[in-house]
Amino acid sequence: MEYVLVDTGIWYAMFDPRDQHQSNVQEILDYFDYCHLILPWPTLYETLRTRMVRNYTALLSFEKYLKRPNVSFLDDFSYREDAMEMAFLSSLATRRPLSMVDCVIRLILDDINIKINYLATFNQGDFIDICHKRQIEIM
Repeated sequence: MEYVLVDTGIWYAMFDPRDQHQSNVQEILDYFDYCHLILPWPTLYETLRTRMVRNYTALLSFEKYLKRPNVSFLDDFSYREDAMEMAFLSSLATRRPLSMVDCVIRLILDDINIKINYLATFNQGDFIDICHKRQIEIM
């Protein structure tokens, strides 16, 4: 089975009809049926923002999707402090702004103990280096 780490933007495109990437998400979603989806908790915090929770239909669909048997949630506890430090360092010292959520994803992608074959994201630039290093394909 293939393992896919899913970034927040995929959920926006899937459930928000106003999202700029909605027309590009269907091919990725078709592939999800044949994979195990890994969802880091911080991506769910980002997805379940006020705009999403006010959209009853989208929220209901998202809740149903998350209950599928091929979905698992990845605890971010062991990455939190490093991700916070990375967000500050990257954004202030190297002038490469990265959100803390993106830093958590980068740390997960870099963790050889987590099996990941693909990263589903529309934000390739923040992850291309680490995916190349670990031979993780970006969807």
